[in-house]
Amino acid sequence: MAHILVVDDDDLSRLYLVAILRNAGHTVQEAESGQKCLEQIDLNAVDLTITDIFMPVMDGFELLATLLKARPGSKVIAMSGGGLTMRKKLALHVAKKFGAIDLISKPFQSSGVLDTVTQALCPAKSFIACQNWLCRQDALFFSGTG
Repeated sequence: MAHILVVDDDDLSRLYLVAILRNAGHTVQEAESGQKCLEQIDLNAVDLTITDIFMPVMDGFELLATLLKARPGSKVIAMSGGGLTMRKKLALHVAKKFGAIDLISKPFQSSGVLDTVTQALCPAKSFIACQNWLCRQDALFFSGTG
C-alpha cells in the first residue's frame, strides 16, 4: 500500500484520518504543522501528503507552494472545514490553484477519504483497476518480491 503523510494541527482530525488510512493498510506518518511535514519529507519520501489548509505558523497554502517547489510532482490532497475568514468551498478551490490534486471536506467519512486517496494514487486507472493494482502491490510486498 501507499506511504502517506497526514498534516493537521487538530489532533482529533489528524488521529481519525490516520486511523482510517492505517486500517486500510497504508503506512502513515503524521505531522502537526507544515514545518514538521517538511522535516519528515526530507527524511522519508511519501507517495501522498494530505494537509489541512488552516494551520498556525505555516498554513496549507504555504505548505503546498513550498512542497511543490522543492519536490515538483508531489501528490497533495488538501482538506478543510473552513477557517475563520474563508469559506470552506473557497479555501478548497484556492488549494487546487496552489497545486492540490484533490480535496477532502471536513467533517469527512472514511469511505469518501479512501475513495479520494485511491483515485489520487491511481489517477490514470479506473477505480476498480486501481483497487486491483493496490492489491497486487500488497501481494508483491508480502511475497518478498516487491
